[in-house]
Amino acid sequence: MDTALENFYSLYDRRRSIREFTDRPIEGEVLARLLRVLLRAQSAANRQPWHFVVVEREGRDKFNELFYKEGFRNAPVVIAALADTEAAWVRKNDEKNYAWVDVSIAVTEMIGAATAEGVGTCWIAAIDPVGVKSTLGVPDNFDLVGVIALGYPETELLHERKPRKSLEEIIHYGKW
Repeated sequence: MDTALENFYSLYDRRRSIREFTDRPIEGEVLARLLRVLLRAQSAANRQPWHFVVVEREGRDKFNELFYKEGFRNAPVVIAALADTEAAWVRKNDEKNYAWVDVSIAVTEMIGAATAEGVGTCWIAAIDPVGVKSTLGVPDNFDLVGVIALGYPETELLHERKPRKSLEEIIHYGKW
């Protein structure tokens, strides 16, 4: 396996959900690179049914009250990931709206880039979506998919990995 390929797979081995952050700010050029990744993400029919609200630490007091975990309040940056369901592609057979899928793809790609940059992330779903949308002034027709905390990890993650299912439990060949 060549070095680039090893680095790619190593990135996903290193990725963890970080819930405690240092006071170190994310450098402007690093944040700019992470946000550019959102531009390049794939989406169904290239609809790009997403919006992202970037909220830096300063002046975030009201927003911080929405977090259930204290550590997120110290994240230098949080990003609200929003799905525009009216702009998304809809599968004809069953009317499934792909806005949430598309936003999830974009966020996942940004999380991978953040890991490569040494920036820790945590996808926060346990948060009040109505409170987030109200605090940020988001229109009612947008869904909050999640809030992503970004920052440099407080401590190195030396603990064991969380258990994962085996491939045999999740992969099916040919049929179920």
